[in-house]
Amino acid sequence: MAEAHQDVPAVPTVEVAELLPKLDGGEKILILDVRNDDEFAEWKLETRKPFETTHVPYFDFIEDAEGSIAKVPKGRDVVVLCAQGGSSEMVVDMLGEAGIPSRNIKGGMVAYGDFLDPVKVPLTAEEQARFEIWQINRRGKGCLGYVVRSGLEAVVVDPARHIGWYEAFVGKLGARIVRVLDTHVHADHVSGGPALRRKIGVPYFVASGEEFELKQDVTPLADGEELRLGGTPGVSIEVRILKTPGHTPGSTSYLVGGKYLLSGDTIFVASVGRPDLGGHVVEWGQALFKTLKERIATLPDDVVVLPAHYASLEEMRADGVVAGRLGDLRRNVPEMQIATAEEFVEAVKAAVKTPPAAYTSMIKYNLGLLTADDEKIGEWELGKNQCAASAKKRMAIPTE
Repeated sequence: MAEAHQDVPAVPTVEVAELLPKLDGGEKILILDVRNDDEFAEWKLETRKPFETTHVPYFDFIEDAEGSIAKVPKGRDVVVLCAQGGSSEMVVDMLGEAGIPSRNIKGGMVAYGDFLDPVKVPLTAEEQARFEIWQINRRGKGCLGYVVRSGLEAVVVDPARHIGWYEAFVGKLGARIVRVLDTHVHADHVSGGPALRRKIGVPYFVASGEEFELKQDVTPLADGEELRLGGTPGVSIEVRILKTPGHTPGSTSYLVGGKYLLSGDTIFVASVGRPDLGGHVVEWGQALFKTLKERIATLPDDVVVLPAHYASLEEMRADGVVAGRLGDLRRNVPEMQIATAEEFVEAVKAAVKTPPAAYTSMIKYNLGLLTADDEKIGEWELGKNQCAASAKKRMAIPTE
């Protein structure tokens, strides 16, 4: 008679969504990173408070298990990290056999890069009665998207490709998605906009500019056009379309309620968007300078800038929101101080470095010119965004 099958106990795990708040709060957790040297150098876990990391590559554990295990501090709360959660799971098992308890970060750095953290943007009491803005923070990539809800209706701006998350989130708000907007054709990640349009049948808008051939099915929006969002009597909000070319020729910002500027990659809280990703740094740089000096200049100082990216957790306020008052950005962002288009172009040329090779593929995918499976897209998206052009002088990050 055959022996009954016995399940092998699963190793202890921890989800990224559970781990990040603990590290942000300063809990004494040791991260054992078992990725290879190149991966470890290129992209690391980042949290709001420092934590201890020990780096011992997985293959060291294979070649010299005893010596590698000896490098792991004893008596600590150890969690093990790798690229996708497989190698780290095996290391957790090895440590357990050696009497060192640890947990595996489920999904590894891929899960960290995909994790979406919704943070509510503070509004005045009068504004709260009419609408709400949620900043959707993709922590591992430094990407920011938005959900704007008024009454029973919601607009999703700059969504990641994980469209089921947005459907579920908006449903929990008691609303339905009625429109999807991208601020520009993204280079650092695949947009979920076209997929949301196809799945739920709502209008989708992105502008590419003459330099790009756009094959996506979009519903055009004109500069200055206002979208009204609500669906409940007496509850509504206006979203105004502002063409802000420069980072890309078609870059578009969205002004919510006359005060909250979803600025895409036109302006960040510590820098501006790099104008070189399409290979036209002079032309696009001049366009961005004009946008900043003429278009953005027409907006009042109390406009709140809500960008599509950030480069460092230092740009995150105490309330978890990445935002800046436009008047402060005018004074503190170095690129905003430059007087001429020529100087501006030279400054941003000096500030940027060669973008990742995958950016070209993601631009083509977002234009609708290229297809790829989820595994390939996951490979493209590994790592933080590199969408900013930053001068050496840094701004004082707002904390209010």
